[in-house]
Amino acid sequence: MVLSGLGKSLSGAVNRILSRGPIDKQAILELKNEILRALLEADINFNLASQMAENLHQRALTEKPPMGISRKDAMVNIVYEELTSIMGGTAYSLDIQKKRVNILMMIGIQGSGKTTTIGKLAKFLKHDRWNVGLVCTDTWRPGALDQLKQLGDKVGVETFGIPEEKNAVKIASKGIKHLTDAGKNIIIVDTAGRHKEEKDLLKEMVKLDKKVKPDEIILVIDGTLGQSAFNQAKAFAQTTNIGSIIVTKLDGTAKGGGAISAAAATGAPIKFIGLGEDITELEKFDPKGFASRILGLGDITGIIDQVERAQIMPDEDRARAMMKGNVSYNDMLDLFKSMGKFGGIRKLLDKLPGGLSHNVDDNMLATSKESMKDFQNIILSMTNDERDAIIKLNRSRIDRIAMGAGVTSDKVRELVKQKQVSEKWIKQMMKTGKRRGKKGQAGLPFNMMDM
Repeated sequence: MVLSGLGKSLSGAVNRILSRGPIDKQAILELKNEILRALLEADINFNLASQMAENLHQRALTEKPPMGISRKDAMVNIVYEELTSIMGGTAYSLDIQKKRVNILMMIGIQGSGKTTTIGKLAKFLKHDRWNVGLVCTDTWRPGALDQLKQLGDKVGVETFGIPEEKNAVKIASKGIKHLTDAGKNIIIVDTAGRHKEEKDLLKEMVKLDKKVKPDEIILVIDGTLGQSAFNQAKAFAQTTNIGSIIVTKLDGTAKGGGAISAAAATGAPIKFIGLGEDITELEKFDPKGFASRILGLGDITGIIDQVERAQIMPDEDRARAMMKGNVSYNDMLDLFKSMGKFGGIRKLLDKLPGGLSHNVDDNMLATSKESMKDFQNIILSMTNDERDAIIKLNRSRIDRIAMGAGVTSDKVRELVKQKQVSEKWIKQMMKTGKRRGKKGQAGLPFNMMDM
């Protein structure tokens, strides 16, 4: 999970302090210190981390829990609100309008995932019915235009570039005119990746800004950079007017706090985050939902948005049957297809309340895309009765299905076991949900209960 270590540390700190009994000034001071340590370990900027820890300390000393709210839930709520605050407080949209040609200029250091992110953003915007075009002005990196064109072709948008031209400003001007004449209402300009010490490239960026006059400049920050992301972001902010930030590679790091806190160096909000290599794995950034996810409290709004984008249409009758623990292989086939759209089981569980991805064993969630593909082939090699789970799979059936799917019989047995585990897990979750439903929504911040 994104920053799962931070989530475990913050939740663990609150639980340890509150499990001791009465909360006194010394306990609150210890909580402050533990939370500061957890934030710094996640590479949150020192000043931001100190500010959050001090705010939490003062609020814990002075605020009384609202009537009917436990001391633990009140403390979790303070952590949630302060974590939300240091990440920007609220969600922001791109500065784009339907009645004009919108120009977005993408900047960032080389290797930040900027070009890949442009492909993701183009797909995201195309899904929202924008007519998108791309312009490559990177004349420094070999293969830059080819890479962008491949991404553009993949998502179905036009890419403009002039291979023999070395003047980035000329390419940008011609590209914008060409794509405007072609009826595009969003033009994304890719620029050369640059480092804060590369003065010539920074000057080129300034020239592009003056000539192109973008409606928004988007800084792409590598989520694995850690604390150095702050200085990089600051250098870009001193050179040009950054309107928003996209943080990439947050799926592969426990140190993403450095990139998140780098937003403070620019004064610009984070508007999107990249959580994987797939072209669909770009999400709108909502500080409230993200903070909730880090603390294991879920991100229901994020799930709804992703379901809509993935165009997953659940069948009500089958959903009711599954909630009773009756899972067919057809259900599993649909599940595997849906997981691909969600970016994997782990990323779905990240957004469910209860901290499921914190608590479920990694091996259980490590079903790779290859395994899911094998499982789909196995199910497609079954008869209709077998897929509906009307007939139990004996040894001869397993061997026949394995031969048809081109896998081993053990792989088929693995799928059978997955089905049994899924049925058992759903029944257990439904029982747990009924018990919790009688007691209320313990664990959710009280200002989220109506979400």
